[in-house]
Amino acid sequence: MLYIAYGSNLNIKNMQKRCPMSKPILEIDGKKINFLYNWRLVFNKYANIIPDKKSCVPIGLWSITSCCEKKLDEYEEFPNLYTKRYLKIYSQKALVYLMNKKSFKRPNKNYLFEIIQGYNDFNLDLQYLKKSLKNKLLF
Repeated sequence: MLYIAYGSNLNIKNMQKRCPMSKPILEIDGKKINFLYNWRLVFNKYANIIPDKKSCVPIGLWSITSCCEKKLDEYEEFPNLYTKRYLKIYSQKALVYLMNKKSFKRPNKNYLFEIIQGYNDFNLDLQYLKKSLKNKLLF
């Protein structure tokens, strides 16, 4: 199964601790995977994405097992904090977690450092993250 990460699960070291069977996917059919189009990164203490036809979100793509999914369900506090959705990415179905509550709250520094390390792990542009942290007109 494919899993789309956009927050702390971009961090390869931490993801390997949570889900040792997971593997990062950098390409599908020779195409680099690094954005989810028509979505915007926002924060409500933790990372979230919301539909926005004018935006894109830097992502990491993972191959996960059903055991990984169960561990992610626990980590993401599914179904209380996040819900699950399946999106098409490069004609394949991928799991993504979306936050239930829609409001704005800055993340704490430790959580943000985990995400920054994940951006580095997946070679993503930190400007997208900086822009999301500055944007307070979220909903």
